[in-house]
Amino acid sequence: MIWDHARGWPAGGPRVLLTDCWLQNAGDAAIAIATQRMVEQLAPGAVVVHAAYGRAAVGHHYPDLRLAPPLDALLGTRWAEPAAGDREAGRAFVADADLVISQGGGFLREGYSPWARVDSLARAVDLTGSVALLGQTVGVFRTAFGRRLLGAGVLSRASVVLVRDAGSRASAVELGADPARVHLGTDFSLELVGADLGAGPTAPPADPGTVGVVLSDHVVPGESADRGLLAARFLAAVLERSGDRPVTAWSSSQGVPGDSDDDVVARTAVERLPAHQRDRVTVPAGHLDAYDLYRWSAAFGSLVSMRFHPALLAAAQGIPSVLAMSDPKVAFFDGSPLRARVVTGHDAASARHAAGLVLPTPGRADPRDLLGPVADRLAVNRRVVADLLAGLG
Repeated sequence: MIWDHARGWPAGGPRVLLTDCWLQNAGDAAIAIATQRMVEQLAPGAVVVHAAYGRAAVGHHYPDLRLAPPLDALLGTRWAEPAAGDREAGRAFVADADLVISQGGGFLREGYSPWARVDSLARAVDLTGSVALLGQTVGVFRTAFGRRLLGAGVLSRASVVLVRDAGSRASAVELGADPARVHLGTDFSLELVGADLGAGPTAPPADPGTVGVVLSDHVVPGESADRGLLAARFLAAVLERSGDRPVTAWSSSQGVPGDSDDDVVARTAVERLPAHQRDRVTVPAGHLDAYDLYRWSAAFGSLVSMRFHPALLAAAQGIPSVLAMSDPKVAFFDGSPLRARVVTGHDAASARHAAGLVLPTPGRADPRDLLGPVADRLAVNRRVVADLLAGLG
């Protein structure tokens, strides 16, 4: 639901402001839902508001989330100050939060130029005394400006920094975070596993004999691969290995034109196929939200994904999956059995290798055999959040 921050906070407490969700990406939205669920379980009566991007575009998919404008709109940045009246309302709303949490994701990397987000987090620290960063990937920052803004402005003053991989822990400490406050956890979306998320209006395929493939137009910073060509290679490889079974090309980031439109890449990839193969592929229309992401990740006998969260949530539900991604955040899977199913190459041989890892379909597996310590570290997330909430008094 859209929350008018000028009204102040709803009744209840503690008041927790979750920031930095990009709702158009269902993986981000899944993290937001999971983090809210954890907070509410650990602190009954807690009031959670999300300072999120994309509430106008897809906010109606999330009636259980209170959605305020993103933090850089509430507080402004050194490059874009809000109007005077709006700024006072935004500052008052953030200042009244008992806890500000920058939710997990992969945006804290220099190649993404996350300066507006980081600058607004630094302003939140100025207002509230501290922020918590939970479930983050933290990249290497080399520019003096970036190191000063993120390091001195946020990390050195954070109450806790919970990261998703060991490299992020090293980066956070190197940038100035207190090592005693940096913890190695996991992705918060795993908190959704086993949850009752309802039936949902967008039903995934009912036949587990079908094959899922998640195609993506996302370009990793520094990467220049032709995403349309790459998607076509992976789709062709899946078709080659899957016999005559139906294939569904879907994504956790689709159905929002000009923003989250992996479905455009999927349709382009289908058009590049020989005519006799096109009828085997279905590309669902419209936006698939976080609830869809969770259900669709488990709807197939096997899954080849160019996106992080579909591969993770499939494995967490016992579905053999492959992650085809060159993004450094795949370090999340280091030490996990799934790391052997991460394919970073872009050529046709890599695409065939990725498809061959799960096709023909090997059948369901024990999620622990697929994820190992990646799933076990969810206990660290819960402990860190519990300690944060307990510290509020």
